[in-house]
Amino acid sequence: MTITSVKFFLFLIFTVMCYYLFPKKNRWIILLLSSVAFFTILSSFKLFLYVIFSTVVSYIGTLLMDKKCKNEKQKRIVLFLTLASILLVLSILKYINIIPLGINVFSSIFNINSPMGTFNFIAPLGISYYSLSLIGYVIDIYRTSYSPQKNIFKLLLYTCFYPALVSGPVMRYNEMENELFEAKKFNWDNIFSGSERIIYGLMKKVLIADQLSLIVTQVFSNYNVYTGYYLILATMLYAIQIYTDFSGCMDIIIGSSKMYGITVKENFKSPFFSKNLSEFWRTWHISLGTWSKDYIMYPLLKSNLFQRLGKSMKRKFGKIGKKIPTILAILILWLLIGLWHGASFKYIFAAGIMPWIYLTMGEILEKPIKKLIEKLKVNTECFSYHILCSLKTFFFMCIIWFVACSPSLRLV
Repeated sequence: MTITSVKFFLFLIFTVMCYYLFPKKNRWIILLLSSVAFFTILSSFKLFLYVIFSTVVSYIGTLLMDKKCKNEKQKRIVLFLTLASILLVLSILKYINIIPLGINVFSSIFNINSPMGTFNFIAPLGISYYSLSLIGYVIDIYRTSYSPQKNIFKLLLYTCFYPALVSGPVMRYNEMENELFEAKKFNWDNIFSGSERIIYGLMKKVLIADQLSLIVTQVFSNYNVYTGYYLILATMLYAIQIYTDFSGCMDIIIGSSKMYGITVKENFKSPFFSKNLSEFWRTWHISLGTWSKDYIMYPLLKSNLFQRLGKSMKRKFGKIGKKIPTILAILILWLLIGLWHGASFKYIFAAGIMPWIYLTMGEILEKPIKKLIEKLKVNTECFSYHILCSLKTFFFMCIIWFVACSPSLRLV
């Protein structure tokens, strides 16, 4: 039962009917039962035990931090153990193979014939999305941003809300609490607008993304035959494919949620019209980008280690040295984002290191380029300049996607 299948929409219609026929106070229970059923159908109930484990760990950890911990040290210990438990499950099930793959790459470089076998763990549906959502929830409770959820079944619904399991977004508890748990009145506008959004998403996913996928797969699977301009064209088509695939799925997710009266935030905002790469990443997979900044980059920059590093670099190198901790924090952030996209060095390089290089060079060259534009008296407000900037951004992103698509790249 894929998100574009007839079975999915029959499931959606049936559960929406049950939702509005159920007493208002407990309609969230229908959402929970629907989510458990959806997960079990697409995966298995055995794998759902991993979801339950992460939820229970988060539930106990947040309650301990809120009520039982007497000082900051105890809270930090509980925070560490809770996050370590969630990350341990995520790492073993999804990223453990990066170790033997790395050893095999190292062995092949030095012609050492000692291939190491990989592990065959099956990861639960949506583990990347619900793990990040729970990590954000636990950290917010530690920061006392809001009170922990006292009902473990409601926390389980937040963890496994089924539309968001397939393609996200990474949810924030404070944004979804009222949406998931408050009784929603039946409204024909929600049904109609949700249906329209689903149809729009289906058109993007089925009519564009799935069809372009056939061409892209054919070209990159036979790169010895299709060379030169074919690879360039296939890369450009892949850019359109990946956008219409992800954003089409998000349209279906947002539309499906809307039929329950639930508002899910947008995850894409016309990224191909971005004037630079920084703007592109602010409008592409928005929930992952904001989550990464709030829970990885900013805490790193505020840590004592990075504060001391900043002062030390400033004394040695002046204003340029002050930027070194930020550049390092962004590198760590992008390495983790690359790993999040796939447990291989190809993704770490293409989706992690390359964007970091782009953004770092953009930061370094920002002032010289601005001075050059002023010297040449370029009209930065005209339409043609904006088009040129968007094309430049698209070109640099196509280089990333070309690397990600290349089957011959020796980064497994």
